[in-house]
Amino acid sequence: MKIQNVFFATAMSGMMTLCSCSKEVMNNNWMERNNRLTVLTRSDGENGDKVIATPVRIYVFNSEEQCVTTKTQDGVDPTFSIELPEGEYDIYAIGGADEDCLVLPTLENAEKTSVISLKEGEMFGDLMTAHSSVTLTKGSSNTTTMEMKRNVCQIVSITITGVPEEAEVVSVSIAPFYDSILLDGTYQGESGKCTIPLEKQGDGSTWKNDAANIYLLPSVGKPTISIMIDDSTYSYLCEKELSANRRISIDGTYTNVGVVFTGTITGIAWDEEETVSFNFTDDDLVTTNNNEEVINVTIPEIGSLYEGCYVLAVNGKQVTILSSIEENKIIKYDDTREVKEQKINNKLHNWSVPNVTATWELPSEAIINILNNEKSHITSPTLGSKSYFCYTNSKIMAFTIKDSGVEYSSSITNNEYLCPVATLTFN
Repeated sequence: MKIQNVFFATAMSGMMTLCSCSKEVMNNNWMERNNRLTVLTRSDGENGDKVIATPVRIYVFNSEEQCVTTKTQDGVDPTFSIELPEGEYDIYAIGGADEDCLVLPTLENAEKTSVISLKEGEMFGDLMTAHSSVTLTKGSSNTTTMEMKRNVCQIVSITITGVPEEAEVVSVSIAPFYDSILLDGTYQGESGKCTIPLEKQGDGSTWKNDAANIYLLPSVGKPTISIMIDDSTYSYLCEKELSANRRISIDGTYTNVGVVFTGTITGIAWDEEETVSFNFTDDDLVTTNNNEEVINVTIPEIGSLYEGCYVLAVNGKQVTILSSIEENKIIKYDDTREVKEQKINNKLHNWSVPNVTATWELPSEAIINILNNEKSHITSPTLGSKSYFCYTNSKIMAFTIKDSGVEYSSSITNNEYLCPVATLTFN
């Protein structure tokens, strides 16, 4: 499952067939195990092929949020048999838990919100998750069925016809996608990008990747599809999100007025189809530098304003700006952590500043250090009197700039303000 210029899978007890492979890891510092729990895994019914991605790994958490055992197994329709003390448990399952490709939590460090990410140079395969809560009483025998839901979409083919025969390189890029998933099945990170190289066919004008079979986490909102033909790039903002459990095929035709594309997205059961059509014309042709839009104006200086936004950093033609707009009351006190982060990410994805076209993101620690150094010069927003959302230590946090320095908090409330940053490319 190595990358080819692109980015981007249940346990059986001894009673199951010998062709399966099972591995169990337990925490030995727990009570007498006098109850047997049987865990059945199955497709949730929306997966049209009814096949569970393997190997499957389950994580069992007790009422104190401690992971007390993990089990991993290959096999069809895996079943787990576990002996546990009486009590309440949360069970999380990962289908497609391939340790060769994924960084998976261990028994010692597993939390319900542990991040599952790709190892360097690897790509996602079919990936599913499930959760179940059970209560065991003394001497009981219990069975729980976990319905595995698919968490990835699949790009199955891309074909572009009518390309000028003199073209030397054609590829398609789609972004942004989530770049990691948590043990509880929620998504994290918004930097995922898929770039798919196409191969020139015998007729000289058709380029395709006919069996891409690329698995990706869902898109972050409506993604942008870019078609690169040598030095020219055509971009289009999709009308729909690319959701989990969908197969995607893109067929396009290059014409003198641009590129006309039709995209076919198969539905949630892998076998229901809906067609999404969109056009590329010369109006969608953008000047690019490393696939970023280039702004044809004089590069602003650090400390100046660009469209009302404070310029924080200039690195060659790359300019980082701070939004001139801020907003709070985005989340509620009683929202779960998951809901809070989703609301922040949704607001961030739809962030808009007049006359600025950019991908906005939460400040990193490096950016916050710049904000701290420049606080006396930044008049809007007034950094010294408020707390703001940021992204550091691989999660959304809050920071406040005070006279004594920067203070961070892992707790996020509706008092924090969203004031993102963006990096622009100038010509």
